[in-house]
Amino acid sequence: MTKSELVCGVDIGGTFTDCVLLDLDGNVVYGKALTSYNDGFESGFFNSIEAAGEQMGLSTQEVFERLSRISHGSTIATNIVAERNGSRVGLITTKGHEDTIIMMRGLGRVAGESPENILKVVEIPKPDPLVSRQLIKGIAERIDCNGDVVVELNEQEIREAVQDLINSKMEAVSISFLWSIKNPSHELRAKEIIQEMAPDLFITCGHEVSQTLGEYERTIAAVINAYVGPTTSKYLEKIQKGIRSRGSEASFLIMQCHGGMFPAIRSRQAPVLTIGSGPVGGIMGCESLAEELGYKNIIGTDMGGTTFDVGLIVNGDPLTSEQAIVDKFFYNAPNVQIQSIGAGGGSIAWVDSYSGGLRVGPQSAKANPGPACYGLGGEEPTVTDADLLLGYIDPETVFGTGSGRGLHLNKELAEKAISKLAAKLGISTIEAAQGIVDVANAKMANLIENEVIGHGLDPRDFVVVSYGGAGPVHAASYAEDLGISTVIIPGEISSVWSAFGISISDIRYETEKEVVLLSPFDAEELETLFVEIENKSKDLVYKEVGEDTNIEFKRYVRMRFNWQKHSLEVPLSAETLNDETIKKVVNDFTSMYKERYGSASILPGAQLEIESIRSEPVVRVWKPNRKMEAISHVSPPAESKKPERLVYLGGTSPVKAQIYNGSKLLGGNIVEGPAVIDLPGTSIVIDSGQQVQKTERGDFILSLGEKENKSNELVSSLKESV
Repeated sequence: MTKSELVCGVDIGGTFTDCVLLDLDGNVVYGKALTSYNDGFESGFFNSIEAAGEQMGLSTQEVFERLSRISHGSTIATNIVAERNGSRVGLITTKGHEDTIIMMRGLGRVAGESPENILKVVEIPKPDPLVSRQLIKGIAERIDCNGDVVVELNEQEIREAVQDLINSKMEAVSISFLWSIKNPSHELRAKEIIQEMAPDLFITCGHEVSQTLGEYERTIAAVINAYVGPTTSKYLEKIQKGIRSRGSEASFLIMQCHGGMFPAIRSRQAPVLTIGSGPVGGIMGCESLAEELGYKNIIGTDMGGTTFDVGLIVNGDPLTSEQAIVDKFFYNAPNVQIQSIGAGGGSIAWVDSYSGGLRVGPQSAKANPGPACYGLGGEEPTVTDADLLLGYIDPETVFGTGSGRGLHLNKELAEKAISKLAAKLGISTIEAAQGIVDVANAKMANLIENEVIGHGLDPRDFVVVSYGGAGPVHAASYAEDLGISTVIIPGEISSVWSAFGISISDIRYETEKEVVLLSPFDAEELETLFVEIENKSKDLVYKEVGEDTNIEFKRYVRMRFNWQKHSLEVPLSAETLNDETIKKVVNDFTSMYKERYGSASILPGAQLEIESIRSEPVVRVWKPNRKMEAISHVSPPAESKKPERLVYLGGTSPVKAQIYNGSKLLGGNIVEGPAVIDLPGTSIVIDSGQQVQKTERGDFILSLGEKENKSNELVSSLKESV
């Protein structure tokens, strides 16, 4: 890289599309543009880059000429499934197993549902299948669990089935045969035949998207991949052409749900792995922040315009899962665990017609028409409207960046929208606004509590990293409710933190293999299995990234007590396995098991089983160290102070709070509450007894004190019961 080159990260959110630009000196600038639904997100993508370039004083041409890498977190595949506007898909499967994706292993009604809904089996419907029954074709063939061919593939049936599907105007096809993970020859031959008959069809084989046990999980993963594939491929191709037409030869990488990047060519073939990848970027940014600040346990909280997302970093590593869920369809895919609820800045407040109670979300005003205060036609009261009315947001602030792209907020429109809600509730407008904020904060605290305690952990052992446009506004409230004493707001880029995390994420592939190994484990046997899958993955990395690529491998084993259903994934620290490595991984598994399920759950003398192994080929990308500034005096400079304004901090009586321009605060400055720190795109609300210190990297550390919270007893009792 030369001195003039830039790195770019773009994240498409429900309301805004965010971009960050990084240079070799560690300077970071950002741009925000309204997410453009009407043109398939294209103009929002490029507008955000142009807006960031303006912050650097660069023209659009100069920005694109200097870009060396563009990393993108795409929500296209997620939206396609959620909105059910994917391609017309056909499924070719083993004869006798045509109903696999319809039966959904009997779990389709409750997959992804909250605990209170799981018992409402009659009331909760299964999702409509992504493939209509007439487009599912059973083919005579059979491979057994050892990978041996029991029944040869009937190629004539394949040709007849494909012709029927073509006549039915099929746009994509998925192929999923039994035990293809042991022997994919039948799937590959079927793919060859389809390519001969219909070269332009998007084709997905089950073994290409999932290498783990589970007939349904592998089949639905292939179906989803085919369902979203054509549209996603066209979108990525369109964006890539737009990049080239603007004079850039930058590499184009796409964020994956496992926390790494793929070259665009791989994402066009396996778009199912991009589902849920946007919020993962924020957690990867938190992982980087944890290394910089020396924290091991972090709760990453992203409050954007549409959702509130939570992910955990425990002992320095993001928590992962082997199974993903989208619209009740569950499939096997290693992913960074993210839990979401509809509690963003654009979440709409409403009155429950049955109970008469105040509710917030999950419906969102999105980017258009947006919250009432945007002045774009929205009339429903939202969390952002309440924040503006309560003094948390500067009435003069502008949402979005770049010439002609900013939104000037209208406080009168916010008050008008909330006053209608207040009339229904029979309370004042301010009380209604405070109620909206309180309900949203309670929903967020509950999500964090359930996620942390559900893993056998204590929220008080964590620090919160708060980001997203609305996150820092609410962070003190939902953190304090759980007895958490420290909140980190990652500087002026906190409102675009997911885009920053995407920009610094490494290229990472996934290889996995099902095994059955019982303790005592043989180190040499396990090493042989890892080398086998890693050698296969090297060829793919060299083909798609470059032959001179330097590859690191991160290894994992998934273990359980023999005959138990639930398992835990344990990382392997050594490059070459030996007896000491095996001893350590057994001890690590036992420690994780105790932490998750309690000491009483350990089965003394029981055999351990390794049920699968996983290796991540990682290609490190260049990433800058964020620019640091000298530490100044603790007292904020006079030029950082703005006029005081009335702020409602938990009641109907306002307090006169000191307002600070966060961009003019210096490293080492301390701000005591009650106060508000205004930042581009967000603000930090500081109550009495709280303080914020700005670090040398520009982050803000919000200290809530050691105050005992009424929820601590509940947290302790819940953790004990878990």
